[in-house]
Amino acid sequence: MNFKRHAATLILGLFCGAMQVQAAAPPPAAIAPLQLTLAIKAAKAAMAACVKEGLTVTVTVTDREGVARVVLLGDGTGALSVITSRRKAYTAAALGMTTEQLVKNLNGANDLSMIDPELVALAGGIPILRHNVVIAALGVGGADRGDADVVCAQAGIDAIKDQLD
Repeated sequence: MNFKRHAATLILGLFCGAMQVQAAAPPPAAIAPLQLTLAIKAAKAAMAACVKEGLTVTVTVTDREGVARVVLLGDGTGALSVITSRRKAYTAAALGMTTEQLVKNLNGANDLSMIDPELVALAGGIPILRHNVVIAALGVGGADRGDADVVCAQAGIDAIKDQLD
């Protein structure tokens, strides 16, 4: 898994012109992973931001390896939003950058399946950093309205950012 992650980061970094090796490298042992209570708080805040706007979404928070820890499904969400929210979070965790930035860096070349079939170039995934090291990621899927996935995901991050240090 680590080889695949490092290879994907290197290839995407070279392709995109923005190396993110520091964020993708395994974090030092002294940096603790995101506590479950904070993951839940971030997910709830992201969901609340979307509900407030009348959006039906799924919110996923993953650990630093991209494994789902919290998944909140909004009323009436479909399977696609569950899949995309998880893959957005996975991508942000694996690459150490927002999926919105990834989309910009790729400049239209969005096929990442040759690198890792779980990577997705759709905005709405944000890495969660502690001391500039990825400790988790949050992904929102299903808003289907402009940058709403990004706005909701950022609301989740903002809800816990003061508790990350």
